[in-house]
Amino acid sequence: MPPGESSDADGHETAVLESIRECDENQWNNLVTHADRGTLFHRYEWLAAVEDGFDREARHVVVRKDSNPVACMPNFVSALSVPNGAAAALVSALSVSVLESGGAGHGGPVVAGDERANLERIFDALEAAGGRRPLYHLVSTADLGQIRYGQFLRARGYEANSNVATFRLDLCGEWGEILAGMDKSRRKGVRRAHEQDHDVDVAPFGEDLVRTYDMYEKNTERVGGNVLPFSFFRALREHLADRVRVVTARVDGETVGRYVYLLDAERSVLYHWLSAVPDRDCYDSHPSELMHARAIKWGIEEGYDEYSFGETGSAFDNSVFRFKSQYGARAVPVLRWERGENRLAWPLFKLARRTYVERNL
Repeated sequence: MPPGESSDADGHETAVLESIRECDENQWNNLVTHADRGTLFHRYEWLAAVEDGFDREARHVVVRKDSNPVACMPNFVSALSVPNGAAAALVSALSVSVLESGGAGHGGPVVAGDERANLERIFDALEAAGGRRPLYHLVSTADLGQIRYGQFLRARGYEANSNVATFRLDLCGEWGEILAGMDKSRRKGVRRAHEQDHDVDVAPFGEDLVRTYDMYEKNTERVGGNVLPFSFFRALREHLADRVRVVTARVDGETVGRYVYLLDAERSVLYHWLSAVPDRDCYDSHPSELMHARAIKWGIEEGYDEYSFGETGSAFDNSVFRFKSQYGARAVPVLRWERGENRLAWPLFKLARRTYVERNL
């Protein structure tokens, strides 16, 4: 039997897939939809888009009972990202990689049936899988319900930390109630934004894709972020267009910004995913207030329970952290569990990472 694949006396078969296309789409999504912890980021279409849009090796684990999936955990191998240019060149030359469950903040297992037994099957198969060993395995999620796996992961050698947060806003009330719950300075900004000659619309992701990407690329480069490839935008349009929306703000007839949103119907969350404000001067027109306000109202109209402002470092004196909290949103920690797979390099990497963080703080 190939490495990473197994069967047991209870009739369960466990496999590590090199592509989501090795599994039936309807069966996979049926598990994600009906299990407690399934999200948009566990769905077949999202994983297919990641596989098509990035040059990443997949190691998705699936447990089947009578040929039907009863547990799964998506994983991708990606290059280790480091901030220093010289270090990045060394990492690239050594082909240092990280195995990450799902996407940042949206990983972890989805389990039905016998939870303990199926969790064991998932992680046993992942450990037995062949292929190049990564520096470490990361499970990262903003779903606080996954805290239930904390002790299980610790027993298997994972270390927990949480230095990233996401902000969530309850959408169960009316817009007026949400506005009243904002910080005074944010209410003032929203009011000024709407005193202009403005227009804000919500459109499908596929419309004007090149222009959206161009604006996103300029925004990300300006703030020093890592730009996603255009191939991923194309893959999302092909596989998941019905779960992505673009909010565009115009002031005096000129486009001043776009936000890209992901629609997680499984968790009833509207995610502010990507920002596309092409020029710093555009902020004079308050595009953030215009687009957040329109998207929040749209989320209420569509029946979403929560609005996510996206991830940020959990630093109380960080300007982005303060800005998001001023909308009345609550900070939700992103749970992270790491386990080193390289006994020699892992301790050295942790030491270097801790030193870098301490110096920059």
